Amino acid sequence: MSKKFTKYLRLFHRYMTLPFVAATIMVMGLKINNPILVNVQKIMMLTLAVSGTIMYLQIYYRKYFGKKKKI
Repeated sequence: MSKKFTKYLRLFHRYMTLPFVAATIMVMGLKINNPILVNVQKIMMLTLAVSGTIMYLQIYYRKYFGKKKKI
């Protein structure tokens, strides 16, 4: 995976957490039952889960497909 992809994925993941937390507080804490807000929260949760999984698996991807040392 390229370094640009990794950089922008981390930025995307970082900046999506604040709106996700705000939406979660509105839905669960304030008990606002707006169906659009609930659907937005579900979509944001799914995108954060996918981007977090990709960032987690990048370590193993680089280990496996990284440059091999010549002995």
